[in-house]
Amino acid sequence: MSFSSEIKERLCKTEYKCQRCAVSEFTGALMFGGGISGEGVRFSTENESVAKRVSRDISEGFGIDAEIRRMPRVYRIGIDNIHQTENIFGGILLRGDIPFSCCRASFVRGAFLGGGSVTDPQKGYHMEFDTKNEEQAKRLQSVLAKDGFTSKITYRKGYHVVYIKDSEEIADILGYMGAPHFALELFSVQIEKEMRNEVNRRVNCENANTNKAAKASSKHLFAIKKIKDANQWDNLPDVLKEIADLREEYPEDSLKELGEKTNPPIGKSGVNHRLARITEIADSI
Repeated sequence: MSFSSEIKERLCKTEYKCQRCAVSEFTGALMFGGGISGEGVRFSTENESVAKRVSRDISEGFGIDAEIRRMPRVYRIGIDNIHQTENIFGGILLRGDIPFSCCRASFVRGAFLGGGSVTDPQKGYHMEFDTKNEEQAKRLQSVLAKDGFTSKITYRKGYHVVYIKDSEEIADILGYMGAPHFALELFSVQIEKEMRNEVNRRVNCENANTNKAAKASSKHLFAIKKIKDANQWDNLPDVLKEIADLREEYPEDSLKELGEKTNPPIGKSGVNHRLARITEIADSI
């Protein structure tokens, strides 16, 4: 299974955060993997989980049971009933602002499920969303910009492609869509590459934004694994074992949140010091 397919499998399990999220997600999926016209609603995908997710979007958002048809190498959803089509056409968000961040994230997630891909980070850093409609590409770019993401549009082989090449931006969008594990994996690969090239970069944990926090977490997890693989775990002081266990159990927590879980609780600087000590020990092995 490709890296993109694994991400889509995870995104298909994401729970809706409000009643309109299903409609927003379906809108994105329809714009980048299907279409709606006077003849009805059409959506197709090679991924069975995506087909089931889009069918659920339709059920949750419009109360319509959409049949999935399995064709050679593709799954198709078609709605021909004129009243159901009108119901969907009147409810989807083809134009205008999407007021809530959770719904914007759902829209982007749907666009990715319908026509998105991410390059395996072992090979490079590239995310894209493909559509044959230039207006839809600009709509996605606008939605991404609303929540602080920068993307570009190009035209390639009949498709308008919204793309992102910055690794930190890609990781942030993965987390935004509902796949934080893959954001951490992307950063883990990046850090391992840096370590193989003997590049030791310090992450400013005190002032880290979401991207830097994910990168720091991956570095800590890599250091902990290296210590365990070298059978040096039992040599660590109890306080370092405690913070290492917490980092493994809560990889997405901030330093402040980790400090609140120690016994007794400690501040961010204390957590940073202990994690830095673990990293130093790993570097010395």
